[in-house]
Amino acid sequence: MRADLRWRFWAIVILAVISLVIIYPPLVAKVQQAFGTADAKGFFNGQPIRQGLDLKGGLEIILGPDYRVSTDVLDEVGTVLAEKIERVRVSPPRIQKLGLLEIDKYEGLRFIFADTGEAERVLATGVLPETLNVEREGNTLHLELRYQQVGQEIEATVTQSPRDFPEDALERAKIILADRINRLGLSEPDIRLDKEHGRIVVQLPGVTSEKEAQEILQRTGRLNFRIDGKPVMYGDDLKTARAGYDNGQVVIFFEFGREGATRFRYLTQKYKGQYMAIHLDEEELMNPIIEEPILDGKGVIRMGRATIEEAKRYAVLMQAGALPISLRNLAINQVAPTLGKEIVRQSLIAGVAGIVLVIFFMVLFYGLMGVLADLALVLYAALVLLSMALLRGVLTLTGVAGLILSIGMAVDANIIIFERIKDEIRLGKRVRPAVAAGFSRAFWTIFDSNLTTIIIALVLLFFGYGAVRGFAVTLSIGILVSMFTALFVTRVFLEMLIDRDPDRFLSHFGA
Repeated sequence: MRADLRWRFWAIVILAVISLVIIYPPLVAKVQQAFGTADAKGFFNGQPIRQGLDLKGGLEIILGPDYRVSTDVLDEVGTVLAEKIERVRVSPPRIQKLGLLEIDKYEGLRFIFADTGEAERVLATGVLPETLNVEREGNTLHLELRYQQVGQEIEATVTQSPRDFPEDALERAKIILADRINRLGLSEPDIRLDKEHGRIVVQLPGVTSEKEAQEILQRTGRLNFRIDGKPVMYGDDLKTARAGYDNGQVVIFFEFGREGATRFRYLTQKYKGQYMAIHLDEEELMNPIIEEPILDGKGVIRMGRATIEEAKRYAVLMQAGALPISLRNLAINQVAPTLGKEIVRQSLIAGVAGIVLVIFFMVLFYGLMGVLADLALVLYAALVLLSMALLRGVLTLTGVAGLILSIGMAVDANIIIFERIKDEIRLGKRVRPAVAAGFSRAFWTIFDSNLTTIIIALVLLFFGYGAVRGFAVTLSIGILVSMFTALFVTRVFLEMLIDRDPDRFLSHFGA
């Protein structure tokens, strides 16, 4: 075997093995057992290609608006309520924050009284307000307070009024979440806005653990900017945030919309030279200094010694936090498959039958050449599934049908190549020149036909949304992989056969 054929053949073998290891995790466990090592689930925690809601179900996460207030606001409320309680002439109560849940936001305050009956007396006087306004850098927070007596305690629930947020806050949050979860269009989530109950319902296919669900959602926190620990601005008008380099230093470029730019100009002029911390809810992401006023809403955050990967992560979190309202998990439920097992089984049988017919067609019409084309098609299917795994795509029953159809379409390139080679042999060319000329002539036919489809796929990718974008991604992958297997893999197989027995090769083309 020629040296160039040898390395190309082994490159194909290695690629096939890598694909098999990734898309078939039990193989990893068997290899490890053979060597006496620990069991493993393979890559992606044993689930390289997630199955859709129709095939396997998933997790349903119900998100609702988070009207809880931050610690600094709650401290101010506690001071005001303590002053009100002093008027009743009771012993000063002990104050605790009530109900730390998920993040550093609290449900309210707990007032613990020393003597029996004092809590009841305070509530009876009506000195505790049901609403309270708190000023934050020119913004007024309207708070709603509810009280209940528990033994010798008063529990005061403190929430921000819904009227402080845009009327369409949940609808906008749903759009941002959908874009975050399904950026490539391959995740196939079901995201709905339940207006009646004021919540967002997210169904994630193929997800089995709450931890994985949270990783997919990334964060549901609200981006906020703080001076001296107090929120002065929220990031719901943040348009873009991306990591990059500025004079060789890792930075994050960001840009606000019109309203955000106006607010940011005011703050950076007022607090020039001070630190402005950037938080996701109560978690501090970074604490840059305001070097110069930012007048047009376009700024740069210098990341110091951070790596570009860390900067990219922070940029993603900033984008993810550009919500008009904070969200919190209300419930997480398992979702059963929407299709019955019998429907799936019958559909898969039909698909396998179609693949078998394609394989027999190639063998029947092209003999050994057809066998080589079928081997290339097997690698084609493996590479497409590998791409789905690496992109964390979700395979639905419709996707299975599309994959089977793409296998039938991918064989077209092999047919064009074989017919071109036949034409060259009929013109009297020897084996090697005939194969070279056949691939050369077939290349432009295959390239031109696929180029037009790629152009359409790119248009759908850039201007489409959701499942349309996912279709564009899978279509592009299918086209590129089919060209690779037909023009590279099939050619390597053919040239290996020619090297072993040129005369026998000619007999397969009727020469």
